[in-house]
Amino acid sequence: MTEDKQYYLVTPLAYTGAAVAFTYHATEALAVGQIVSVPLGRRASLGVVTASVGRPEFVTKAAEPMPELPPLPAYLLALAAWMSTYYAASPAAVWSTFLPTGLAKNRREPKTRPAVAVAAGLPASRLTPEQAGTLAAIRGSKQPAHLIHGVTGAGKTRLYLELAAEALAAGQSVVILVPEITLAPQVVAQFEATFGPLVLSTHSKLTEAQRHRIWGEAAAAMVAGEPRVVVGPRSCLFLPLHQPGLIVVDECHESSYKQEQHPRYQATAAAAQLARLAGARLILGSATPGLGELFLARAGRIGYHRLTQRYNNIPLPEAKIIDLRNKDVLKLSKFITQPLHDAIEATLAAGRQSLLYLNRRGSASSQVCADCGLVSTCPQCQLPLTFHADLMRLICHHCNFRRPTEAVCPQCHGANLRLLGGGTKRIEAEVERLWPAARLARLDRDSATLAHIKAVHKGLRDGSIDIIIGTQMIAKGLDFPGLDTIGVVSADTMLHLPDYTAAERTFQLLAQVSGRVGRGDRAGQIFIQTYTPGHPAIV
Repeated sequence: MTEDKQYYLVTPLAYTGAAVAFTYHATEALAVGQIVSVPLGRRASLGVVTASVGRPEFVTKAAEPMPELPPLPAYLLALAAWMSTYYAASPAAVWSTFLPTGLAKNRREPKTRPAVAVAAGLPASRLTPEQAGTLAAIRGSKQPAHLIHGVTGAGKTRLYLELAAEALAAGQSVVILVPEITLAPQVVAQFEATFGPLVLSTHSKLTEAQRHRIWGEAAAAMVAGEPRVVVGPRSCLFLPLHQPGLIVVDECHESSYKQEQHPRYQATAAAAQLARLAGARLILGSATPGLGELFLARAGRIGYHRLTQRYNNIPLPEAKIIDLRNKDVLKLSKFITQPLHDAIEATLAAGRQSLLYLNRRGSASSQVCADCGLVSTCPQCQLPLTFHADLMRLICHHCNFRRPTEAVCPQCHGANLRLLGGGTKRIEAEVERLWPAARLARLDRDSATLAHIKAVHKGLRDGSIDIIIGTQMIAKGLDFPGLDTIGVVSADTMLHLPDYTAAERTFQLLAQVSGRVGRGDRAGQIFIQTYTPGHPAIV
């Protein structure tokens, strides 16, 4: 008796060169979107069933279904096909991005699970008139996509909570994208306080087992027909969910939504396509939206909603621009001017907190030979190497190439090597010198473990940190009412990069970091130190 076979196109997750999919057979019906194990040469690989086909003229191999893994939803299959075409990426590369590594592994149940938050419902505070008007406009609009352009502290997150509650009440899932891991704990805490166990969170610091567990929880909820709220970076878009009804891209102008590895997708564009495929509402939120988003809004292609007032009615801080060309302001320190020093002194005396922002990690931005002018560069990227004093290494922040510092110049053999510029570590050392009794914390990619991020958040909230020093990781979205003074150590670090968006990104960062003050009962103050005080991005 001949065994009945059914035939399917399967896209393997392993690299297969130019081939997109292969034909396999199965002795039982497989759903399109089913994850299967298939032989691929001498090895086995996971694959995704993309179509059912007729019997071919050649001999096929068997595809083994993974019964513990449910079929992927149709909208994810369509999104994968779109990304493969739009970004000129192989389907295998796209599916490897969609699915967590180690999906086929048998894992033991963890001995302890994270505590489940209790849902307290929406905040009891009333919406401001602008918030209420924006909600009514979004609810009454037929447009599927909207841009919320609100000043820092206007309460955009509250609008996300209101819209998420509506989606969940309709049985629809919600995706909340945040650009930085530093934002994730704060946003997750707000959504967990409102929706409790319905919230799933992901971020780049999770282990393979944790990613697998979260993917499994999302897939199980999808099979059961239960909506979930997913909060995290761009990879959240690819979790299997039951009927996505709302997709929010917070701080939609952020460059970190662009993936720099293959496939090089833009998460905002992928979110818009996902919303179209799933029939979901798309919300873009930013205090400083990019020119692209503003163009779409002004052309009427997406809804546009303006929030001009902070929820606490505290005015935005007035920026004081300090011209670094005037050397008289740099008598106390090479990096901190006299006006900024005096402001931090007064803030410490008042028992309040200060933030020093510099978009450069390390202790010195470059090593230069004072005799011949040779700059130590990365042999792979040809970019200047950054000196890290705690490691005594020169490090490339692009490819992570590392080497020890040299005693003599490799070109002229002179012993006159100089370290130029300052990074966050150098500023930290300078602050320790100027205010030895102050309680300091530094937050950049060199120190950004999840435990350290949570510790910094806690310290800023309970007042156990006096001065926080960091890069753009602390410049966006964070809400700490105790911050009174902000100092931008150098506003020029991004301004002169060979990038046509350099001025736009500089303005966005300055506006975002300015919005960290005035979240409590005071307006706060911000000092911007720059060599180009007349530049349009700074004035």
